[in-house]
Amino acid sequence: MGGGFRFDEESLREFVDMVRGLMEEEREFVIATVVSVKGSAAARVGSKGVILPDGTVRGWLGGWCSENALLTVALSALKEGRPKLVKLVMSGETLKQVSEDVIEVGTPCGGEVLVYLEPAYPKPHIPIFGHNEVTKALSRLAQLLGFKVTVIDPSAGPEDYPGAKVLASLEDGGVRLDRHTYPVLATMGRTDVDVEVLLRILDKPVSRVFLVASVNRAEEVLRRLARKGVPPDLLEKIESPAGIDLGAATPEELALSVLAGVVAARRGGSGRPMREARGDPVAKVVRELRRRAEATPS
Repeated sequence: MGGGFRFDEESLREFVDMVRGLMEEEREFVIATVVSVKGSAAARVGSKGVILPDGTVRGWLGGWCSENALLTVALSALKEGRPKLVKLVMSGETLKQVSEDVIEVGTPCGGEVLVYLEPAYPKPHIPIFGHNEVTKALSRLAQLLGFKVTVIDPSAGPEDYPGAKVLASLEDGGVRLDRHTYPVLATMGRTDVDVEVLLRILDKPVSRVFLVASVNRAEEVLRRLARKGVPPDLLEKIESPAGIDLGAATPEELALSVLAGVVAARRGGSGRPMREARGDPVAKVVRELRRRAEATPS
């Protein structure tokens, strides 16, 4: 943590290289930047650091006291997915969070430091299991939406999935399975394969797994998993039939339906029509016009 990153050319280059390295490693982290300093404090305006989920701080944010004070708020920002502006007050006898955005550091310096905390995440990832026209459409549309795509199927080739990583099996490695990963199983009837894959990934930290299947086939998959000892809390991570009800008829429409479900899960959407979720201006105006017409003498 010595030295630190401040607004000079060499330090900024080092900081950018560090952030680039973390992004290439597909890690999540928080960028912390000192934006204001009042009174006596070790931090300087422009000082930068990176806070990792395990509490490690890289860079310089004013020493151990300041960095320790920021950890809880930084990890909260990482969990919530939104930036935070935190004021560190160098007073008091102990480390104490006065409010959501004010922390007493517990030092006699008497200064105040304002720190901007910005969470950063790896690119959202969709591993697609299966090889057919639906998975091809899924790969194309997912990449348009900004997802990293990995296709896992022994019969798939790179020429079938431009821009995606193609693997024969999970054993090939390199498949990221974390909370920013949204696996889609679209084997189109290969129940044994679906069961095998789900046994491998359900205990990983993915929040949702999307199984493209009919209601009857999904029930069969779930019952087989239960017989193999998969507990209910892991079964609840499966979303099937996957997708939003669009009346999809073509592979592209089915892919759109599935990806709409993925986006809703990722962003916390309800999956309902926007007019139901946000209000129906057409219905409102039409009601007003009809009431007005009824009140007007003929």
